[in-house]
Amino acid sequence: MPGPIALVGQNDIDTRAEIDSHLLERSGGNEVLVVPTATVEWPRDRATELLNQRVGFYEEKLGTKVTVPEVFSREDAHDPANVQAVEKANYIFLTGGRPKPLAAILRGTPFWQAIMDRWQAGAVLAGESAGAVVLTEYVIDSEGVGKGGKGPAVPDPYWYTYEATGLGLLPGMRVVPHSDTAKGQWMLTSMLAATPIHVPILAVPENAGVVRGPDGGWVTIGAPGVVVFHKGAHHSLDALDAVEPNPEAGI
Repeated sequence: MPGPIALVGQNDIDTRAEIDSHLLERSGGNEVLVVPTATVEWPRDRATELLNQRVGFYEEKLGTKVTVPEVFSREDAHDPANVQAVEKANYIFLTGGRPKPLAAILRGTPFWQAIMDRWQAGAVLAGESAGAVVLTEYVIDSEGVGKGGKGPAVPDPYWYTYEATGLGLLPGMRVVPHSDTAKGQWMLTSMLAATPIHVPILAVPENAGVVRGPDGGWVTIGAPGVVVFHKGAHHSLDALDAVEPNPEAGI
């Protein structure tokens, strides 16, 4: 039976760690496979610093064993050693970063196939920020901001693009992370403007997550403030009941 799927606005490792504690318990183990692919376009020293902070938190505060396959290219995603690292994982966590390069690197690779195989075998699959967005069909991404000095110093909704470039595990829905921040509100504005009203949009604050269980039910974890926009109104998680995962997504 497929495992839970978690969509996280931003991990709460700097607060109460409710999200990881919940997902580790659901995984039935005490190990996490952290996939940092979405940070491929970040400065490597900064990405490494943040990753080390996360790994240190898992190991020192939660006593959790951490495996980090360094998948930053399609070649890496075909490396048998990285694929093997996935094959026994019970909790797989896709970090934040940028969703478009994450999807482009993983789509159609043995590494992503291994992730899908483990999820279908019952492993927990979680995505944080970009990692959550990429699990749907559509991703929203900034254009012109922070690229060689182009674009406005402060982005507005018109600087976000909206494309069918996600991995598509959760078709028929959209995800906006960081929804309690200015950045998240800009993304949400763009998403609402470009999405048919019958398609539910899940807005997830930082330090919060939403989990789809194997039975198809959805629950929130962590901080409050999760909202589903559907048919022009705010709704409970019930609006997500019709969403069915596609196990062939991205393969």
